[in-house]
Amino acid sequence: MTRFEKPADFASAYAHATPGAPTIKTIKTLALLAALLAYAAGFVILYPVVASSVAESVAQGNDPALMQFVGP
Repeated sequence: MTRFEKPADFASAYAHATPGAPTIKTIKTLALLAALLAYAAGFVILYPVVASSVAESVAQGNDPALMQFVGP
């Protein structure tokens, strides 16, 4: 340790890691992660359902790619 360095103060060195209530930033981050996980889970669950529905429509001759666009 040089004479310009302050001695380590371990009582306040990790103030951000003290036990207590989570901060607003942490709550917002966890809410965003939960929303992204819900979106991903919904996509994983609904994609096979939609794909089988489209495949069934194509097998019946109602291919969505072949439908004509009706403009305004």
